[in-house]
Amino acid sequence: MRRRCATRAEQYERPSFRVLQERVASNTLSIRERWGWSQEEAAHRFSMATQVFQRVEAGTVNLTLTTVARVCDGLDVDPVALFAPAPAPLRRGRGRPPAKSEV
Repeated sequence: MRRRCATRAEQYERPSFRVLQERVASNTLSIRERWGWSQEEAAHRFSMATQVFQRVEAGTVNLTLTTVARVCDGLDVDPVALFAPAPAPLRRGRGRPPAKSEV
C-alpha cells in the first residue's frame, strides 16, 4: 500500500474524513451483499483489482472521484447512497466463513 504524504497526515485523521470513509465502506459492503456478490465478483464488475475493492470496503483507501464513480456504476446506485449515514457495520471474524456443513 502506498504511504500517505506526511504533510497531509493530519487530514486523514480528521473526524469528517473518517466518517465519510466509514460511510462509503459500510454502504458499499451492504449494497454488495444485497446483490449477493463476492468481493471478487464486485471488483470484476467495477473493473478494479480485488485488493483495491477490499480496501474500499475496509475503509483504508482515500477514494478518488473516479473510484467513487466506478463503485456507483457497478452497484447501480446514486453517489448519495454511498455517502448516506449507514448503520454500524457488523464485526466479523477474520478469514473465510465456515462452510455451511460446518455450521
